[in-house]
Amino acid sequence: MGSIRRRPMHFSVSALHDGTVLSAYPIRKPSKQALRQPDYRIDAEGVARESRGAGRELSDVDNETRFRFQNIIATNLNTRRAIRSLVLPALAELLTEVRAIGERLDRIEMQASNDRTPVRDAQL
Repeated sequence: MGSIRRRPMHFSVSALHDGTVLSAYPIRKPSKQALRQPDYRIDAEGVARESRGAGRELSDVDNETRFRFQNIIATNLNTRRAIRSLVLPALAELLTEVRAIGERLDRIEMQASNDRTPVRDAQL
C-alpha cells in the first residue's frame, strides 16, 4: 500500500464553459504573492488555474498534445465535482431530517417524563 500524500495537489485545468474538465496538469503550489490577490482562488479539488473555452480544438483530428495522464486527472476532477453536486445536497437534506427527528424525540421524551407520576407517591 502506498504512502499517504501529505501535501495537497494543485492543478492547471482546461475546461468547457459548463465546467467539464478536458485536461488537467499538476502544477506547483501558487506563491504567497499570487494567493494574496483578491481574485485568485483555489477550489476544493485543488484547481488553481482554470481556462474555459468552447472545446473547438477537440474537433481537430491532428491534436495530439493531450497526454493520457491529463485525461486521467481530468476524469478524477470531474468525478469529484459530480459527487459534490449530486451527493452533498442530498446529505444536507438528510441532516435536516435527522435534526427534526431528534427534536421530535426530545419532545416525546419530555412529555413522557412529565406524564409520569412517581409510583411511591401514588401508593401513599
